[in-house]
Amino acid sequence: MEDKQDLTIEKYGFQVKNRYRARGAVILDTSDGLCLMREYEKIRGHFDFENEVKEKLFDRDMPLTDRVLPNIEGKLVTEWESGENYVVYRWYKGHSCDYREKGDLILAAENLGMLHRNLKGAAKEPVALEESLPVRYQRRCMEMKRVYRYMKKKKRKNDFELYAMSCFGQFYKKAQIAREELLQSPYLLRYGEGSRDICHGEYNYHNLIFTAKGVATTNFERAGYGMQLMDLAYFLRKIMEKNQWQGDKGRAVLEAYRGIMPLDGESMRFLRTVLAFPVKYWKLMNQYMNGKKSWMSDKNMKKLVGVRELESEKDKFLQDMERI
Repeated sequence: MEDKQDLTIEKYGFQVKNRYRARGAVILDTSDGLCLMREYEKIRGHFDFENEVKEKLFDRDMPLTDRVLPNIEGKLVTEWESGENYVVYRWYKGHSCDYREKGDLILAAENLGMLHRNLKGAAKEPVALEESLPVRYQRRCMEMKRVYRYMKKKKRKNDFELYAMSCFGQFYKKAQIAREELLQSPYLLRYGEGSRDICHGEYNYHNLIFTAKGVATTNFERAGYGMQLMDLAYFLRKIMEKNQWQGDKGRAVLEAYRGIMPLDGESMRFLRTVLAFPVKYWKLMNQYMNGKKSWMSDKNMKKLVGVRELESEKDKFLQDMERI
């Protein structure tokens, strides 16, 4: 492994001063700045699309992304006959986005707005979406109901099952309402024939590095054509869950994003509907169904209790969004 890494490094025109292990990768401190080297068993077809997206951003004055660096042969992937594939990315010195700090969240929201502005209308013709949101939510509703029925039939129920069943009605009703609202959403109807806009696909605080030159955006593995507000909804849900749905932080994110990408009433209602769907409850029910049902970890039980206890705070934030 180390030999192949060293041989790969030789194929680049920089000198390595130091190297550090990172999660599934190696960070290289080089004469050309920080780089990240990652090994792949197989390069997916999506790899080319990711690079095209980052090049678009570079051309539109958003250079702070994990662009792939070509080796001295001009290749983006260094392949070895033994099957290893190495890719070297531009990397950055700085700190990760702190979801507890409102200032970081504001910068992250502004960066997302600029990302969306630069990737809006990227395709000449609308690209069909893989699955409509109402269909996805209907499938999730059916999954929740199937798990509930399974639990109900059990003669002996553990604490997780009893608690999950006690709050099923509350969350299932909200899931159904969200799906019905989406079917009537004017914002969603705009995308009936597909989208020309590109989304990041996994925009969260883990994928942002705050540098001296600005916010660097990384990990475009899930980038694709779609509704850009889904990026904002995902980011909002993640940071609001971490902050116990504190309204001031959510409002700060919305205002920062709106300063770059204006949101009309239809967009705000769509965003609110997506956030209203009980994703956390659905995930925990799915984990239960796909795992060892005779035993559930204390961690998952605590998560389930936390989701229910914070639901009133979440409702307050969603009501606040209605007023906005």
